[in-house]
Amino acid sequence: MTVQRLSLPQVLEQPLEFVSSPPALRFYLTHALVLLASLAAVGLSLWDAQTGFGLIHWVGLIFGGTVLLLSLWPASWSRQRLINLAFDREYLYLINGSNKQAMALPRERVRAVNQGKLPGHDGAIIAFTLDLALNEQELAQVHDTLGTQAEARFKLDEDCYRFGFVGNWQNRRQLLAAVSVLAPAVIIPAAVADEDDEDDEWDD
Repeated sequence: MTVQRLSLPQVLEQPLEFVSSPPALRFYLTHALVLLASLAAVGLSLWDAQTGFGLIHWVGLIFGGTVLLLSLWPASWSRQRLINLAFDREYLYLINGSNKQAMALPRERVRAVNQGKLPGHDGAIIAFTLDLALNEQELAQVHDTLGTQAEARFKLDEDCYRFGFVGNWQNRRQLLAAVSVLAPAVIIPAAVADEDDEDDEWDD
């Protein structure tokens, strides 16, 4: 089977063994706290500015108001927007949660699971990477669906490309254990400072 494009609802209908989705409690609690904090910033700015607006009031109003509007945007409360990976017994799904599209490919296309951390192009820390066997046409289809561009550092050979995935607020040990069933695990040198496991930001 070659790669196949699916919608996210179609993927979620499959008997999935793993979905990289943010934990519900942590996700909704964080959004609720941000919403309350931004609402408080706007309210306090307006209350304190009854005798006149100063710079601090404008900062609180504009910054707090912007965050408040983003917090009230319904899509901000959707965990599905952050899903980037899923798999079942036969297929691996590379997912663009923002546009609800995914690319399905056989699990045997996974050559290795790399557990080292890497810096992403957008500043996010990549929690792990997967080495996937893809020809040029398939790779172009995947990048088109994910809205990404090929990077030279992830091009391994003519028919193999490395894809990075963020942790999505999940416990790092559990995350790596879940994806380790896809292929032999490989530890690649981390390009970011690695703290002791007890202090790892994904181990809480």
